Amino acid sequence: MSLSKYLKASKSSLSNINGSAVSLLILVQTAIWYPFLSQAQDELNRQAKLKARAEADWTKTQQQANRLRNMSLLDEPWVQHRVEDSEEGIPTQWSIRGAASLNEWQAVLEKVEERYALGLLAASWQRDKNGDWRGHLLFSLEAPKANREYHNWLPTKLRMSRFEQNDWQLLSTMRMGDKTSALVAYKDTRHWVSEGSWLPDAGVTVNGVSFDRVTLISKDGSEKALVVREKEESDE
Repeated sequence: MSLSKYLKASKSSLSNINGSAVSLLILVQTAIWYPFLSQAQDELNRQAKLKARAEADWTKTQQQANRLRNMSLLDEPWVQHRVEDSEEGIPTQWSIRGAASLNEWQAVLEKVEERYALGLLAASWQRDKNGDWRGHLLFSLEAPKANREYHNWLPTKLRMSRFEQNDWQLLSTMRMGDKTSALVAYKDTRHWVSEGSWLPDAGVTVNGVSFDRVTLISKDGSEKALVVREKEESDE
């Protein structure tokens, strides 16, 4: 074989070897860098989704703020509500107050929670003599979500077991000045009560105390009277 033919053959072989090596090198580099490139792409996709979610939450928050400013949801005359605090024009705290029955409170709070994402910050409840509840609730406004947990913000359970006269006993009464108090027993617990006292375990308010009688108001507004028990025939 002549030298020229040998050199041509060598160049051809070298060219083939270099092409294969380059292809192999590219495959190796791709295999090495692919996990990092894939991870970087996943991170970019995640950041894009977070940004889109944040923008959607912000849009919902603005829509919620506009609804809150122009609230026509609550037309009950006993309800007062107001925005307590704002940040960059967006309400961050909102309050509601009024005096009504538990049924009326529940209906209003369910309406509010259905339309607004709220977190309870503080609550003050007081039972009136007529059985109504005077409440003042302060809420934080949160980013709206499609599925929100239902909250029971009432001061006590709406429904209670039937009033059982045998669970009660008026033991004694005591008068000091213009105030009359009574010692009553509910099941196994004794309580000193006066007009306006709230007994949460029994779900009743003391409406009045006299020398031999205590009047209770249950959650549904009905009145029950406790009287000093006379001696039973078996004790005579």
